[in-house]
Order: sequence, then structure tokens, then C-alpha cells
Amino acid sequence: MRILFVTHRLPCPPDRGCKIRSAALLYGLARRHDVWCVGFLDNANTPELRSETRQSIAALRQMCRGLLAVPFSDRLAGSRALGGLIAGGTATESYFASRMLEQGLSAWSEEIRFDAVFAFSSGIAPLAWRVAAPRRVLCMDDLDSRKWQELAANAHWPMSSIYRLEARRLAERERYWLARFDATLMVSQREADLVTEPQLRAKVHVIPPVLPGWPDCDDAAAVSFKPPVVGFLGAMDYPPNVDAACWLARDIWPLVLDRHPDARLFIVGRSPVPAVRDLGSDESIVVTGTVPDVRRYLSAMRVHVAPLRVARGVQIKVLTAMAAGRPCVVTSCVAEGLGAQNGRDLIVADTAADIAAAVVRLLDNPQQAQALGQAGQRFVRQFDLDEVVGRIERLLAGGEAAAEAPPLAGANRRETRVQKQPQREPALVGKESRGKYW
Repeated sequence: MRILFVTHRLPCPPDRGCKIRSAALLYGLARRHDVWCVGFLDNANTPELRSETRQSIAALRQMCRGLLAVPFSDRLAGSRALGGLIAGGTATESYFASRMLEQGLSAWSEEIRFDAVFAFSSGIAPLAWRVAAPRRVLCMDDLDSRKWQELAANAHWPMSSIYRLEARRLAERERYWLARFDATLMVSQREADLVTEPQLRAKVHVIPPVLPGWPDCDDAAAVSFKPPVVGFLGAMDYPPNVDAACWLARDIWPLVLDRHPDARLFIVGRSPVPAVRDLGSDESIVVTGTVPDVRRYLSAMRVHVAPLRVARGVQIKVLTAMAAGRPCVVTSCVAEGLGAQNGRDLIVADTAADIAAAVVRLLDNPQQAQALGQAGQRFVRQFDLDEVVGRIERLLAGGEAAAEAPPLAGANRRETRVQKQPQREPALVGKESRGKYW
């Protein structure tokens, strides 16, 4: 098949959860089909990422028939998001609006007769919809509108009101895209069950999480490393991760130090915001920022902890640690997305005291920690990339097509019937980031 793969963030490099997952699916499809890939290239000019970014782009060019990488500016995207809300749209779709990417897609659409379009994330759906193709599959993974609802519940005014507004508008857009695309992928049954309308639910398919490769860590390193290390992986500019890191360092970590005063906490992840960087002022806490190889830090960890208080879908950071054989302590919202069993594959705890107690037990009992890590590793490695890609192939080819959904309330009725040449969505708010194609 000739497949157009549209993603909101190119996996160049695959250094955060959504990029790791998109990389796995992209690589799986490109091994078997002719794939053209288009998406945004974030932090392309960050000094510590520049070399790795260029290497990733080179690898992607060799794998794909064509690659269109549009430089992305978070600052300008933020302005577009605000403008989108003011204009009556969603911040999410406006954040990823791009005239440059739209023009590139238009040129490709005129030159190439695509058999299918695969859109990774609902935020990129308006751009993917502009390309003519017999089949379109949307990898939504989870309902972002629910994430905004959860953020609103934990935020103060005025941000709580802004988050609720985005949640309400984005929920309508998610319903709209569920109706428009031929099939939509969710990463867990928990997320799929949130879609209750029969016409939309029939188009939802649960595709389990997969990684492009499993981390290869030294199993003995965590036990032998002195002093004992506890770690937390994640992009440290993502608000739920920032909240988790601060809660871990301020409320949980002191309880661990009471029992293990020589212990060290590694907060490992790219782009730490000032609030996270400041945590490194404690001599027992190391904030790494971007690292060239996460395996080095995973090998040093006796325990990986993910104390997120807001979590949707599957946390790839936790899967990565489990795949490396690290015993994991997570909150309920993280565990629910994974589907792992508490006490067998990982440990679930929700209060600062309970999380700290679980970490201390694992530090005190290396054999228990090793057994838990091995069980978690077996759990993660049951997900087979070839099997997942095979299911996606059938959806892209029309093997699991669902009946066409009726018009939705609030949707543009002129666009509710699939056509060979899709109508264009209204122009999204904001100016395009200045830059050249890569």
C-alpha cells in the first residue's frame, strides 16, 4: 500500500512517550509498505538535540519514500492555541495548525495517489483530512478532552475555566473525527469504553502499546549501584510530569530518605522547566535534563516511580522502565491505563506515605524488587509489534471497516458524508512558524 503517515511530532529523536509510540508504528508500517511521512519537528535547534535530531531524520529518510518535516515553535504554537480558543475553536487543533505543512500535503496529494492515510493524534486530524484517500485511520490513543477535564479539576481559576472550555470543545471535535474517519485506534479498553454512542463505538479498535525496541539493561546494575537510586522518567516540560516530579521530590522523597538517607533520586527527562530544575538544589536529587541514552540511567535504578496525579492512556515512560526490568511503583490512574496487575506486575499506591512505603520495601528487599521487575518485563513484552501492525494494515486496507456514521449534532452537515475529494476545513487561527522544510 501507499500510506501517508501524518503525525503531530516526528520521532526525531524518539525521546518522549508519543514519539516513541509513533516511531514503533511508523517503523512497523514502513517495513512492509511504501510510506510517506509528514509532521512537525520540535526542538530542532536545541543544541543538545541537534546531532541526534539529524541522525533520526537521516534514518527516517532511508525508511520512508518521502519525508516532510516542518520546524515547530512551541511559543508560536501557544499563541495559535490561545487565538483558536478566542475564535471559538479548540486550543489543541489550533496549536498544530500549519500553512506550511498544509501546502506540503497539498503538493503530495496532487502527485501521489495514496491508498490510505494514517493520522497519529486527534490534533493533526484536520490536516490529515485534507488529503484524498480511499481509507483514513485515526490513532487517537486516548481522549485528550478527558485530560483537560482532569487538569481543570486540579487547577485554580482562571486556568480551571480555560481547561474546562477546552475539554468541552475538544470533546465535540473528538466525536466529529470519530464519525469522519473510517476507524479510530485507542490504546486501552478503558479509553475505548468512554465512547458510548453505538455508531461511534463501532469504529473504535483497541491497539495495545508497543515500543520500537526494548531497552537492554544490566539487571545486576540496579542492585550493585551504591548509593541506591530511585528514578522517574518523562518529558519534564509536560504539565502532569512536572506536577508528579514536584510532588515526588517535596512530599514523597523525604519519607524515603528517612529510611535510606544515602539514597539518590534521578529525575530523567528532556526540557525540565524551572520548577523541575530547582528540585536539583537538593543534594540527594539529580535532574538530568536531556540524556543521550536512557539505558544508562535505567540500569542504575533500583526502583522506578511514576506518581502522576493526571494520566490518560498508556504511560510509555512506565512501559520503558518495565521493559528494562525495573520494578515500578505507580498511581492508580497510571495503572488503569496499563492494565497491569497490582502486586504482580507493579505496585499501585496513591498517597505520599503509601508510595514512599512501597519504594522503601523494594529498596529493603532486592529479591522482591528483582522478581517484580521480571514480572513487569514479561507483561510488557507480551505486546507484539508485528501483530499490532498487522491489525493496522487490515484497517488501512478496509478489512475491518465500520458502517458510515450519521451526522452528529454540532458538526458541519455539509461535511458529514465521506467524499472522494474531502472538503477543506476552515482555516485555523495563527501564523505558521518561520522555517524551511527539512
